[in-house]
Amino acid sequence: MSEGMETASVTSLLAVDASMLVDIKKELEEIHIMMDASPLHVVRPGSPPSAPTPVKSPSNNVSIRKRFKTAVRQLVFMEKAKDKMQEAYENESMCRLRNMPSLSLLCAVPLFQSLDSTALMDLNAHVQVTSHAANSTIFAKGLESSVYIIRCGTAWVKAPGKERSCGEFHHDDVMCDSGDIIDPVEFLSKNDQYKCVAVGPVEALAIPREVVLKYNDKLPTLSTSLHSVRYTNKASESFRKWASHTAGLLRHEARDISMNEPTIPTSPSVVSPQSFIREILLSISPELDLDHCIQCMARLFARVLHASTIRLFLLSPRGTHFITKFATDTGPGVQVPTSLGIPGLVYRHQLPVQVTVATADVTTMPQVDWVAYRKHKSILAVPVFQAKTTDVVLAVWEVISDSIKYSSHEKNLLELAATFMQPYLSQCDRPTHRLGSVSQVETPSRLRTRILRLATKASSIQLTVGLYHGHELLVPEVMLESTRGTALSGTGVKEFEFDGDISFQCSVQSLPRAVHVLWRVQTVAKQSKLLAHAALLLFSYDHFLRTGTVSLRLTHASDGELLPIGFEECILPSTHRQDNYIVVDFPKYQYPLTYRSNDIAANASLVAPSPSLTDSAAPSPVLVAFMKDPMRPLTKEHKEYLWTSRHTLTAIPAALMPFLLSVDWANRVHVTEAYTYMYRWSAPTYLQALQLLSRKFPDPFVRAYAVRCLDSLPDYRLRLYLLQLVQALKYEPHHDSALMRFLFVRAVKSPSEVGYALFWLLQAELHLPNVHERFQLLSTQYLCHCSTYRLELYQSAYMMRLLEGIATQVKQQQSKAACDATLRQQLGAATVPECFQLPLHPNVFYTSFVPDQCRVMDSAKKPLFLCLTPMKQQAPSSSMLHSTIFKCGDDLRQDQLTLQLLRVMDDLWKSAALDLKVLPYACVSTGHNIGFIQVVHQASTLASICWERHRHQKSRRMRKAAAVKTAMWGKNVLAEWLAEKTTDSNEDVTAMFVLSCAGYCVATYVLGIGDRHNDNLMLTESGRFLHIDFGHFLGHFKTCLGYKRERAPFVLTPAMVHAMGDQFDMFRAKCVLAFAVLRANASLLITLLELALSSGIPELTPDTIPWLSTSLMLDLTDDEATAKLEALIDQALCTVTTRINHATHILAH
Repeated sequence: MSEGMETASVTSLLAVDASMLVDIKKELEEIHIMMDASPLHVVRPGSPPSAPTPVKSPSNNVSIRKRFKTAVRQLVFMEKAKDKMQEAYENESMCRLRNMPSLSLLCAVPLFQSLDSTALMDLNAHVQVTSHAANSTIFAKGLESSVYIIRCGTAWVKAPGKERSCGEFHHDDVMCDSGDIIDPVEFLSKNDQYKCVAVGPVEALAIPREVVLKYNDKLPTLSTSLHSVRYTNKASESFRKWASHTAGLLRHEARDISMNEPTIPTSPSVVSPQSFIREILLSISPELDLDHCIQCMARLFARVLHASTIRLFLLSPRGTHFITKFATDTGPGVQVPTSLGIPGLVYRHQLPVQVTVATADVTTMPQVDWVAYRKHKSILAVPVFQAKTTDVVLAVWEVISDSIKYSSHEKNLLELAATFMQPYLSQCDRPTHRLGSVSQVETPSRLRTRILRLATKASSIQLTVGLYHGHELLVPEVMLESTRGTALSGTGVKEFEFDGDISFQCSVQSLPRAVHVLWRVQTVAKQSKLLAHAALLLFSYDHFLRTGTVSLRLTHASDGELLPIGFEECILPSTHRQDNYIVVDFPKYQYPLTYRSNDIAANASLVAPSPSLTDSAAPSPVLVAFMKDPMRPLTKEHKEYLWTSRHTLTAIPAALMPFLLSVDWANRVHVTEAYTYMYRWSAPTYLQALQLLSRKFPDPFVRAYAVRCLDSLPDYRLRLYLLQLVQALKYEPHHDSALMRFLFVRAVKSPSEVGYALFWLLQAELHLPNVHERFQLLSTQYLCHCSTYRLELYQSAYMMRLLEGIATQVKQQQSKAACDATLRQQLGAATVPECFQLPLHPNVFYTSFVPDQCRVMDSAKKPLFLCLTPMKQQAPSSSMLHSTIFKCGDDLRQDQLTLQLLRVMDDLWKSAALDLKVLPYACVSTGHNIGFIQVVHQASTLASICWERHRHQKSRRMRKAAAVKTAMWGKNVLAEWLAEKTTDSNEDVTAMFVLSCAGYCVATYVLGIGDRHNDNLMLTESGRFLHIDFGHFLGHFKTCLGYKRERAPFVLTPAMVHAMGDQFDMFRAKCVLAFAVLRANASLLITLLELALSSGIPELTPDTIPWLSTSLMLDLTDDEATAKLEALIDQALCTVTTRINHATHILAH
């Protein structure tokens, strides 16, 4: 099917959806159908048909249905409200784009980032705004043309060749969107038949080419479009193609259908086209092999198309007949000649077939055995073409219904599904590409290490080689000692050789999909030292077992742990010139071997557990302990219990994670059964599913399943956990994965809520070599397809570069006055866009800086305190958005993580109807030691409150002495400061203070926040107490001469208690409630830290995360934990060292 036909198909099926989903009433009617449908049709996405569930009483059913429909009404309303808000954001973005001055656009273009303000002003002086109607020619041979910068719209640069309609693209075509530059001379110099047309209305800035060429030494190739980027890495290119295809579908989904367009009769399908597309995106991922892909498709067709019979006919390697690869009514392997039956019709004509049995003209299709179809009502069959072709049929889907009459709507759905299946057919036998399966190879897994080169002083080395599944060693390691190293002249590198093959105690057929080989190079000594290591996945991105000779880069041990994201990067090209590498030989086989999962449907005897067993099963102590603390190790006995009890645990969603940890991944039978149970298990919540993305779960099918469970995350919660999901990308072995695709889809669908935050989380780590390629891939593809938001991101990036340059100049100044003068002068002279964003707040735009109010703060790194003018007048409660702190030279990642955890705690408390008034201010790391911190307005540190209290002292020395005395013994200082500053009632101020103190006392104790002196504690004029500067956490407390300076479990002083008045008992009660909520959600907090391990934050290690288990007292009962917390409150209040630290800090500063 051509891309043009595909686009038309998608447009038509989504036209149907627009007519079906006109209002909420129709949404609810659809839900009502689902409620009355059989269990097969309401099974969750991605799960196979299961045994029928017991029928509940009618009254019970009515009650459940009523509650369900009420919840659905709320969800639908929220979804509609979100869509309206998103539409408003897009309209505002388009309006800003159309009204954007030319200078603002020039600032945003990445190509011009190396130009200074003078050059930008010169270009702007020669700009002419041009408008181009739809289908008009922007440039062609013989037309006078300038260099164009697209402001809005899409320009299509067509390569020479046949005339193409919209949707038909040549691989040399280039699509140019907002911010892209088109240089006609560059294209016409390649071939004078190039031309550029406007896909729709296009506005562009035209600059004479001779003006642009004045700065040629600072500019690379002009016509560099994001859409023209291609990748040599197979996984990267696969993701690019998928992103382009998917973005087109999402654009059609979001597009309003004109009321003048003809409507198509409503389909009887339960799932709407939007839902169908969404389920395909969730169910079909690159982790799946062909068998899993077929299973997911079949389950989808059973639900959506009411199919009673589903068959997939696969073309034989010789192309003479079809082989039944999958069928719900017969076993696989049945052969059908390509000249017979409905599959033969599809194969011959390369077109879909849609037939109603009762009205079929049998005389025109004599090759079809109509007797076999007489009991059915309707038949659909569509071709599955070879990728990149529209005339090579490799397979045929046949779907038969006994209950509904298929229409063109269902045909469009089936054709769309067929396009998503194309990449998986590369795993099939072809006449020119014969394949085998690892399941057919019973010989042991082996390899041979030939040569190892390493820059080392050691004369001989020891090489340890092991097969790993994640961090779990599958079979005993093999150790080799090298021959004496041969020094290579003038390099400091030695070459070592090894004799003999390495044979593992594991057959090839038992290798799990995520298995990797780890080579560790050590010194030969009693206390051996790790020198270097390398790792490699045994199965490639496209599921093939590695064979032949491979050269691998050796990474020095000092560079840290090898993560899955770096496994592929270890492979060196044949032309490499690395000093440290290892050469390995893998066995060769008669045919390439693929990893093919066993057919899940074949395990028909494996039925769901009986209700009596499931309902009566109580979680065991082992399971309860793991549900509280997911980092608790499982013993061999625990794993045996979980495996043998799997039948009775499937109704407990939280039991899925420990069950998967109990699987013997080197046992293919166990693995196949684990996959089956995983789909039969009660679906975990999205918060539970986060655990499956940690490093403990490397299996690609498990990780893809976890991503499907995350789909229910609303955007605001997705953004809350986005930091961990980005870190989880480092545990994916390949650039194209279900998680990458999920993040892309959600970012494109919600650019203001998800996309903006995702972009800056990716940008923050682009300087790291091991993640650069993957994060750049996702960032680039998002920029390709985020429509008008691209230029806004470009402008934000421009402002980052501008501020970084100013910060560098400020640091060169010696005095405080010179720093302030330089900052203000540079801000005043800077060329800035008319409106721009800062990474702190995606929906807030600014028009300019206020230089006179900007200053350089008193700190070694000289952070910049910036004041800005907002584009729109903010409400008084949002006044904090006017100021921000820009830091250049400080690592803000730990602050960012800690503040995110505070937001999660706040979310958990509010979900439990407990608002503790915490204020986790915004903090965003945007690059290497660069980022922004939100300014908390109308707030003072406790140290400054003590200092300002004695502002009338005659000398600085006397003032300091008085402030030290106040910090040590002053009980009234906070209460009197609040009374002086606030305009609110005393009751409101006290309540605010009590609640916020309770929240921060519990949060800082649980997270083990250190360095809590009184310059890191703040109080707002409204009574809100808060902590800032989280440079130490998870129990990393400061010491002095070997003694702990911070001995209190958290900061609670007599001055704080005095400010509470008579509400101290309420404070204690709120602390107990807050602590109980966090204990109940301990698993989530631990999981979030575990997922963030790959960030490389120094104080976050596997050894420090157990701090949470200890601080949350997970080994105690609720009553015991409450009693201990109350004792800690008394202990904190009585700890004198807290006040000593506060006094000492004032004295030292």
